[in-house]
Amino acid sequence: MSSILLIFKLKKEMKIFFKKVGKVVLYFLGVIILFIAGILLIIRINSNERPEPVTDRVGNSLPNSVAIIKDTIINGAMQRLTIRGHDKSNPVLLRVHGGPGQPHAPQVFRYMGVDLEDLFTVCYWDQRGAGPADFKEKTPDHLITKEAIVKDGLLISEFLRKHFNEDKIYVEGASWGTAISALMVKEKPQYFSAYIGQGQVGNNPQSEVLSYQFAMDQSINRNDTIAIKELQRIGAPPYKTIEQGNEAVQVQRRIVSRYMPNNTDYKMRDILKLIFLYDGWSFNYKFNYFQSGGYGPAAPLLWPQAVKINLQNEVPEIKIPVFIIQGDSDHFTETSIAKEYFDSLKAPYKKMKIFENTGHVVFFERQEGYRKFYKSEVLKMSYTAHH
Repeated sequence: MSSILLIFKLKKEMKIFFKKVGKVVLYFLGVIILFIAGILLIIRINSNERPEPVTDRVGNSLPNSVAIIKDTIINGAMQRLTIRGHDKSNPVLLRVHGGPGQPHAPQVFRYMGVDLEDLFTVCYWDQRGAGPADFKEKTPDHLITKEAIVKDGLLISEFLRKHFNEDKIYVEGASWGTAISALMVKEKPQYFSAYIGQGQVGNNPQSEVLSYQFAMDQSINRNDTIAIKELQRIGAPPYKTIEQGNEAVQVQRRIVSRYMPNNTDYKMRDILKLIFLYDGWSFNYKFNYFQSGGYGPAAPLLWPQAVKINLQNEVPEIKIPVFIIQGDSDHFTETSIAKEYFDSLKAPYKKMKIFENTGHVVFFERQEGYRKFYKSEVLKMSYTAHH
């Protein structure tokens, strides 16, 4: 009889215990849900797609500044222009992003101190198939071509020249954007004051072979057996099919990134803040950007076109001042190939700056040197060449 009473007592005590535990669990779940809801609310409040004002160091708006976000159809495709500058009377700089299909994050340029918005009125152009405008109104795949993007860039250049009453503007390309910019300048040199290439494309078929070899050599030297197997599986370029090429570039670039210098100085916490608290992007696009690693749907469509580019054949001459900024250890756009292109290029004036122990993204790795080059070389020499 006593054992039965003991069992009933234990059951009662366990029921009371689990009831208390359940209340605690529900409490903590409620706290977690409220915390997540609060974070999402903060992100939503900062997702109005409004241009953030251009201010001085104490937060006062600059009287002659410009801050525009313009989603517009250009040459049949929805694209975004984010235009910012301290003074509308400054020269205009059109930034042409790389990837391909990797749109601009203007807030990251400001965070890294390389926005150049104190020197220029800067236009960050998100190309067709990439960026928040395309996320809202997707461009059909068959309209995403290198030739269409070059035409887009020229139409944007015309708009900027007229809107800011400038006879000529500056154009800066990064990586894939160096090829787009070079082709733009080849077609309409009269639109531009100077061409600036950062992570310069040259002979891409040859560059990709060297990039693969760098990845393999480094993997062997460091006994990275997993990377060696991955590289052996994809094989060296060129690739027989578009699908093979698109898969291979992801594998190869991941391994190259592991062994190429990267001097960017930021914390993931800061990047998350820059993505999720930037008022210039919509709520849904922020999560899409994060999920896609910053690439738009244009990336796999344009990569097969990108790897075939050879500017030594396509753009052997640029009829305006040329400035090339390159890391000495860039193995995405191989520095030796960029140097070959620079040496062979005909131009009225040309200057190449190679940064030591630097990888592919000079403006984020060598911020001070990048700004100094613009002030002491680009602005000074391109102005002299045209006056």
